[in-house]
Amino acid sequence: MFYARIVREPKKGGYQLLPQQGSPFFISSDLFRTYGLKVDQEVDEELAAKLFRESQKQGCYAQGLSYLARSEHTTFHLIQKLTRKGYSKEIIDDAVSRLTDEGALSDLRYARLFIERRQRKNPEGRLRLAQRLADRRVRNDAALQALDELFTEEHIAAYVARAVNRAKTNHPDTDVRNLLRAWGFSSYEIRTGLERACADELS
Repeated sequence: MFYARIVREPKKGGYQLLPQQGSPFFISSDLFRTYGLKVDQEVDEELAAKLFRESQKQGCYAQGLSYLARSEHTTFHLIQKLTRKGYSKEIIDDAVSRLTDEGALSDLRYARLFIERRQRKNPEGRLRLAQRLADRRVRNDAALQALDELFTEEHIAAYVARAVNRAKTNHPDTDVRNLLRAWGFSSYEIRTGLERACADELS
C-alpha cells in the first residue's frame, strides 16, 4: 500500500521521504544507495519506518561527531545534548556506542585532559580532582585510571612544587602547608612533594 514517495532534496544533496500524511524527512545518498531506492519510488509504511530509523541513526551519529570535533565531552554530557535534540534513547545509545568504539568519545581522554589542564594552572590534590571529575559525571573507571596515571610520585612532586610557587607568589604571608591542605593536597602528597623538592635541592 502506498504510504510515501521518495523525492530529491537538492539543498542537502540527498533525498526526502514524502509521506501522504505527516512530516517529510531527509534520506542521505548512502541510505538511498543501501536500500536501492529510486526517485519517485512509492514505499509502504514498514519500509518508511526502517528508513526513518536509519536516518535518525545517521543524524544522531553525525551530530555527536560534530559536538566532539569542537571539544571533548563526557559520555554523560554528550547523551544530554543528543537527548535535547530529540533523539530516542535507543538511537542515542547506538551513536554513543559507535563513537566510543571509534575512539571519538572517551571519558578517559576527557579525564586526562581535564587533570592536566587543571594542574598546570591551579594544582590540587587527588581527592579534590576526583570530586571535580565526579561533578562532571566522568565514568568512575575512567576517572580512576586517569588519576592513577597522573598521580605518580613524580607527578605529585611537580604539582606540589607548582602549588608552593603559587602560594609564595600570591599568599606570601600564609603558611604554605595550610594552603596546600586548603587546595586539597593530602598529608602524603604534601610530604612526598616537599621531600622530593628538598632532595632535588641537595642533589
